[in-house]
This record gives sequence, C-alpha cells and structure tokens, in this order.
Amino acid sequence: MHIWGIATGLKNLGHDVTVVSPAGAHTAQPLRAESQAAGSRRPLFAFISQHIPEIAFELAEIAYNFFAWRGLKKSAADQPVDFLYERYAIFAVAGALFARRRRIPLLLEVNYTSMSPLVRKRSRLLLPLARRVDAWLFRRASAIVVVSSRLRDQLVTDYGVPQDKILVMPNAADPQTFHPAITPVTSIGGVALAQKKIVGFVGSFTPWHGLPLFLEAFKIVANNHPDALAVLVGDGPQRSEIERKAADYGLAKRVLFTGAIGHAQLMHYVAAFSLGVMPDSNDYGSPMKIFEYMALGKPVVVPDYGPLLDAVTEGKEGKIFRRKDAHALAKCIDEYFADPAALALAGRNARTSVETRYNWQANAERSLTFALSKDSAPNRNSFGK
Repeated sequence: MHIWGIATGLKNLGHDVTVVSPAGAHTAQPLRAESQAAGSRRPLFAFISQHIPEIAFELAEIAYNFFAWRGLKKSAADQPVDFLYERYAIFAVAGALFARRRRIPLLLEVNYTSMSPLVRKRSRLLLPLARRVDAWLFRRASAIVVVSSRLRDQLVTDYGVPQDKILVMPNAADPQTFHPAITPVTSIGGVALAQKKIVGFVGSFTPWHGLPLFLEAFKIVANNHPDALAVLVGDGPQRSEIERKAADYGLAKRVLFTGAIGHAQLMHYVAAFSLGVMPDSNDYGSPMKIFEYMALGKPVVVPDYGPLLDAVTEGKEGKIFRRKDAHALAKCIDEYFADPAALALAGRNARTSVETRYNWQANAERSLTFALSKDSAPNRNSFGK
C-alpha cells in the first residue's frame, strides 16, 4: 500500500512511473489485485521463508540484487530515467548502483535498518556486512525519507548521515478509499453493532501488537460501559490465546473476532468503530493502521512511542497513553465513551489531518520536493514528466 500510494501520488503530479518489483508483487492496483496476490505461489514462498535457515534467507536477499539489476535495466532500456525512488531493504544495493551508473538522483525511503529489532531474528554472521552495506547505501542516496524521528536520529548517530539530508515523513492513508461515508458492517458473528460503543483494532495477532494488554484495558472499559464492544480485525498466532483470555475475563460475547479481512473490505469494518486503538508498537515504525482509522474519521488511542507522537497530537486527533499501561489505555477509551462530543470532534480532526497532511498525494509531493532541493547534479531540471 505504501509503494502504491507513492507511485500513484507521483503519477497524479504528472510524472511517468515505472515500478520494478519482485515477480508476483502487485503495486499498480493492490486492492483489486489482492485475490491474485494470494495465489498458489504465495503460501509456498511464506513456508520457505519461515523454515529455511536465516543465513540462507539472507543469502537469497543478497542474490536478489541480480534480479533487481536486470529488472531496472530492462525497464530503462527504451526510455530515459530521471529519478529513482526506492524502498529500503537489507542488502538491497542494485538501485543505488543503477542510480550511480545512470547519474540520476536516488531518493531512499527507510522504514527500518539492519540495526532495528525486526520480527525476523537476523543471523550474527552477516550482521556486520549488513551494517556496512547500510552505511554505504545511506551515503550513496541523494536524499532519504524516514517514517519517524527515531529513524532520523539513528541514521544521524549510528551512520553519520547529515541531518539535512533526511526528511521525516510519517505514513499516510488514501482519503478517497478510506472516507467517513463508507457503509459500515452492521453485525459480526451474529452480534448487531448498531447503538454500540465500539473500540476497534486492525492487525496481526502477534506479541508486538499488545493484544493481551488491550484485553486488560477493555475489561475495565466493559465494566464502565455495558454497551461497549471490542472488534478485533485480523488473525495470527496469538488468536487462540486472545480468545481464551477474553473468555476468562467474561468477555466472550463482547470481544468480536472477524478473522483475516482483505484490504478491499477493511474500510467497512473500520467504519463501524467508534474509535481505533493501537495497543502497542515500536520506537521506529509508523503504523499505517493509525492513518486509515483517522481517514475514516475515527479518533485514535495510541501509546507514547516517538513515531506515534510524530503524527498524533494529544487531545486533537486522539489520546496518547503511557506505553504498557493497561489502566492508562482504559482511561483514554473510557473518557471518549463518556464524552460523545469530544469523540466526534476528535474524529473530525483526525479526518482533517489526513485530508491536509497524512495522505499519499501529499507524501509524494513532499518527498519529491525534498529530493529536488538536495539534488546537486547540473541537470537538476531533468526531474520532468
């Protein structure tokens, strides 16, 4: 969605955009191509990536540069290329080499680095090489866009990147796809949603999303608001644990599970929320779900991590709670449910923030303008259509 959003934004600015990506990746129309992307090869790739030794996975990452280079050469065989926008990946150097060969600017979008605490546990053997490759790549980039101030600080402190070479630009949403007029679902699992106070979550049921903490908070909210429901959209390895915990708390009929929902249908579920919650996160990533909640006019309740503080102002688009504190999370939700006027105002503010700032069109324009300002090449006017 991020790649699709930036590519579409650049096209809307009048530029011709060619996407070079792995075979089977759908970036032209991700919502329509969703069913295709779930084809027979995807489960096989997922199984292989989860079960091969990490060192083999990392060697495959390095080997992919050959295919990326070939794809870049093929895409540029019959047309001039003025600019390269690349989403950072560990060991990915083909784009930087291509930009240097063609003498064109490279704008690098960074969502993490090899030093970030990622879901995959990287092998120690190739970690020093990964960090050296990072340093080389960050030096080669003409300009760098990061999704959080924490990443900016890491690039400056750990890699020596000049701060004026880095633009902090949180993620975004598409306000045309996610908008308040979307028709919400009316029931889930036979439970009617009308006239209910609904706190919703979208995402994978994995430890880093903090769903056990959310259930602790919702137990408090449910006691204070008999008409409150929790809607959990998604699936993952923790689902059975979360279902058991909800039953143990006596909330089995008030915590609703949708299972995995395709992105093309997601907005109809979020439209049913009264507010959207992010129970836990990390200190470097910019969760896209927050902006999609906001685009649908839903206030957000988020923990006090830097990337979320970059995008959410306390009392404006939502509320901010002390991370890992279930009582603080419950208090934020409870205050909104007790004050419908404040809830509605925060929802309007959230939508306005997406319309005016946190949308892909704005992000594409800001990133391109920033890259132009950093381009020291003589032919800087080559950034054309």
